[in-house]
Amino acid sequence: MRVLAVFKHYPTLSQTYKENELRALWAGHEVRIASIGGSKAMYRHHLPYDMIEQPSDLDRILAEFQPEVIHGHYLHQIDILHEAAEKANVRFTLRTHSFDVLGLDDDGLRRWLPFVTSSRCAGILAFPFLAERLLKAGYPEDKVIEDWPVVPIDRFYDTSPNQEGILNMGACIPKKNMPAYIALAKSMPERRFSLYPIGFNTERLQDLNRRVGSPVTFHKTVEPESMPAVYKQHDWLVYTADRQLASVGWPMAIAEAQAAGLGVLMQNIRPDLRQFIGPAGFLFDDIHEARRILSQPYPQEMREAGFEHCRKSDIQRNIGKLTSLWAT
Repeated sequence: MRVLAVFKHYPTLSQTYKENELRALWAGHEVRIASIGGSKAMYRHHLPYDMIEQPSDLDRILAEFQPEVIHGHYLHQIDILHEAAEKANVRFTLRTHSFDVLGLDDDGLRRWLPFVTSSRCAGILAFPFLAERLLKAGYPEDKVIEDWPVVPIDRFYDTSPNQEGILNMGACIPKKNMPAYIALAKSMPERRFSLYPIGFNTERLQDLNRRVGSPVTFHKTVEPESMPAVYKQHDWLVYTADRQLASVGWPMAIAEAQAAGLGVLMQNIRPDLRQFIGPAGFLFDDIHEARRILSQPYPQEMREAGFEHCRKSDIQRNIGKLTSLWAT
């Protein structure tokens, strides 16, 4: 099929789930990418795309490419997808994430209902716990499809031994609560703590780290294909999150780390995270609990469970949930 992917800010390093999905589609479909807005944190090895700077740019691509289906990400982009689908006389699909759903109450979610119930909408993919929220807000059951994060598991899958070290990564924004990671590192000077932050408030976080004695080693961001080696240089992933905002969703890093043989330790901000981590990781409420868990070796049975549990997020296993919507 001719698939037009209409994405905002492609290619952005903190949004490589889009890249994972596109590459899973690339072999079996003719895909064209239209990116609305530029990227402030671009990675090098991305797929070719057209920049959309004004509505006429998208109109031109629709006329040239004549897509058979249109696909996008984020609930707040659904009006753009619907309009494009109307112009092309085709259907569209949408993948939601966390911030675009968690940040809205039922009334906010209902704002988009006219587009969801339209005959142009073939379906919406959502994490299981967020699918429940959409249904509660009145979204039709036949339009909401449960799906897990989009991770190329085979790229990270490696059962060989890991080096010792503790890792954190991601967009340096308040919801990730990275100051807590620095505080944890300061409380465990005998351990090696690494951080691979992406843009945003990195300089402010580096200043905090220096003021408390630099317990965390900051690294420059690396290209997505270099991340498997980074994981193997560590034996724990600690994923911090702000408990008040509680807006971190289901990070791809959790499944990637499980595939690479790391122990997983994530801040306990919502009950649904237990389903995501499964039998291969711990949730922690505060630094004292995190330090206690990290002071013990990661149980081998949990490491083994991680190699299986991570497959629930395997894009190669799950891509059919998206493509089947296009066939109906």
